Amino acid sequence: MHLTAPDVHPGVLQSVALTLRPTSGSPMAMETKVLDLEPQPDGSTRLVVAPPAGLDPREHHFDATLAWTYPLGRMECAVSTRPGRRAYGDVWVLCPSAPATRLQQRAYFRARIPVPVLLRWREPADCAEDQPQPETPEPVEPIELHGVVVDLSEGGLLASVRSEPPAPGTEIEVTVRLDGHNLSQPARVIRHVDFASGGTGVAVEFTDPKVHGDQLRSVVFAAERQRRRRT
Repeated sequence: MHLTAPDVHPGVLQSVALTLRPTSGSPMAMETKVLDLEPQPDGSTRLVVAPPAGLDPREHHFDATLAWTYPLGRMECAVSTRPGRRAYGDVWVLCPSAPATRLQQRAYFRARIPVPVLLRWREPADCAEDQPQPETPEPVEPIELHGVVVDLSEGGLLASVRSEPPAPGTEIEVTVRLDGHNLSQPARVIRHVDFASGGTGVAVEFTDPKVHGDQLRSVVFAAERQRRRRT
């Protein structure tokens, strides 16, 4: 893995995010942990990681992305995975297929904060074309979907839900429960992700990150400091 400096290398026992893209179906996002670093003669480094829970440790994946945080932000690298075996058990060996890059487009730092979240939105009413349209349409009851935040920032979040989320592009209201307070604000659905452990991930961006930006930023940085102390 060709990196710009040693201090941005994922360390042993560091948690990293792995996104697998199968030949059919949606991408799968999951978290795993670096078990070892294996320098190669060409100057690259192969990462040995724990096989993610719920997946066959003998699987190969040819289109995957590894992402991790470091003090100045977040790095990402395209990788392939192959099964392996070390003295401590079954592993996946991640082989870089491109140099690692710093993610410049992410404006907000994220942290893993598993708190409740509520998504609310309205689907347009279905009206047959041959039916007269009412002058004053009846209000459509909002749909509510509960979930758990996977990662959070002042600019948006990724949540795990157990039923069909609103389609990408849908305007929604998001309510996050933090420290006994409900923080509600408008948002827009960006994409869906299938988790290997089951369920669907829905990524949303906040319409105006300044609404609760100070509170969210404080919580996110505190969570990251606590995580670093544990590791």
